[in-house]
Amino acid sequence: MAVLASPESESRLAPLLQQAGAVFAARDGRPVAINYGSAAGELAVCVAGVGLVDRSGLTKLVLEAPPLQLDDVLLRIAGSPVVVGGARLAGGAWWCRATADRMIVLCESRTGERIRARLVAHTQHHVALSIRDCSEHFAAIELLGRKTGKVLNALGIYGSSGDPSCVPPFTAHPVGAVPAMWLLQSDQHALALVAGDRAGEVWLAIEQIGQPFGLSCVGHEAASRYALLERVGRGAVAYA
Repeated sequence: MAVLASPESESRLAPLLQQAGAVFAARDGRPVAINYGSAAGELAVCVAGVGLVDRSGLTKLVLEAPPLQLDDVLLRIAGSPVVVGGARLAGGAWWCRATADRMIVLCESRTGERIRARLVAHTQHHVALSIRDCSEHFAAIELLGRKTGKVLNALGIYGSSGDPSCVPPFTAHPVGAVPAMWLLQSDQHALALVAGDRAGEVWLAIEQIGQPFGLSCVGHEAASRYALLERVGRGAVAYA
């Protein structure tokens, strides 16, 4: 059994967000960009184009275990196993199967402690289960809005066919030269996980590629409002 944790800190993207005019406030014990001057205007960006959101404050847990043990843990906590490349929303978290023996769990930090405690309890029965808190190692960058799919296609996420149905919900695809893992939640909602020390490169690259599609920086206030609109429209639940 291994359970490793890392302390909370300011987002690696904070300097870029400050340059863009971000207004910060504390959320769940860490500063986040709540808006860039007009939450209403940023909501309009999501409705008409694409919002770019720093979601680095999400809890990011990496689980590793032999495949059958990992399947059993997922069955007990998430309700069913998840295939490689699959992603399942359960208990306020996304359970993303990176490989047969590796799972990445994404959730709001306020939900993370509860999920971590449940996972730690399972280490008593699965001694090979390793739980690592990689919240500070990974940055999370969200694309949110009506033209998210167009930006993803321009980034090459959908491959040569440009068909989103041909891509698994959890897939690896670089942004430029930077490795990234993508959670494709819907045609209007996607999340990229990248190494924290390369987050700035990825943010700027996505900004440049997304400009023709009306992409702009969006704070947590507008992102939360748009996620609510998306939930109501789809009957789905976002991170928590």
